[in-house]
Amino acid sequence: MDREQIVARLNLHAVLPVLAKIVRFDQEAQDIVKDWNATIQFSYLGGPTVQLKFNDGACRAYRQPAARADVSFWFPTAGLLNAMFSGEGFTLPLINGFWNVKLLKGFMALSKRLEHYLKELDGQELSPELTEKVLECKLSVATWASAVLAEFDDKLKPISDHMIPGCVVNIVIKPNGPNFYFKKTTAGSFLAGDGLMKDPSAELTFATTDVAFDLVNGTLDAMAATGKGEVNIRGLVMMVDDLSVILNHVEDYLA
Repeated sequence: MDREQIVARLNLHAVLPVLAKIVRFDQEAQDIVKDWNATIQFSYLGGPTVQLKFNDGACRAYRQPAARADVSFWFPTAGLLNAMFSGEGFTLPLINGFWNVKLLKGFMALSKRLEHYLKELDGQELSPELTEKVLECKLSVATWASAVLAEFDDKLKPISDHMIPGCVVNIVIKPNGPNFYFKKTTAGSFLAGDGLMKDPSAELTFATTDVAFDLVNGTLDAMAATGKGEVNIRGLVMMVDDLSVILNHVEDYLA
């Protein structure tokens, strides 16, 4: 699969769903969507469809159509969709429901909150509470993106093929999360999601939120952290090693 197609899938399956988390814990986002009862859909020619469903002040992301969309953004190419996400240019897509101006303007404001947590706070001194929020957003993107790359990046095929079907890696952040899992199914496809799966094949554990935060920001000395017990691996180490290789490539696409 070519680069534009991979980036588009990352934007739809790893970046866009983070909005559901932001609506949960960000007051500005909650104020924007508090009266919404609507579904917004995103897709491009030949690619997947993702929906964000808003109801009663909450948001839920669906990686396939789950309801009739009130507003649909459809792009003729993956590149045009990517340009919208990167902010490098905006070509008006085909919009079904364009007359719903309030909802369109509201979503544009909501997307600013996504950029705030994923980019605008980089390099700033953060409170413990804000650190946890940024960590949850960034680690969500990284974990969900790893499943996309394992499935569709031809350069990583030797790594994804090396992974054992049916195996699960749990990513644990002590003491209270956020936690995630990565799985290669018995059919050979890849899944990633929130929470922990029972009886994982391997577990990657971070002793504190700060240690995990250093990881997602690229400032963690993994060897030193492992030596000090701040990072712990148990189970099938090869699965964690393979997942680490894939995670290291996420920034190549979403920097």
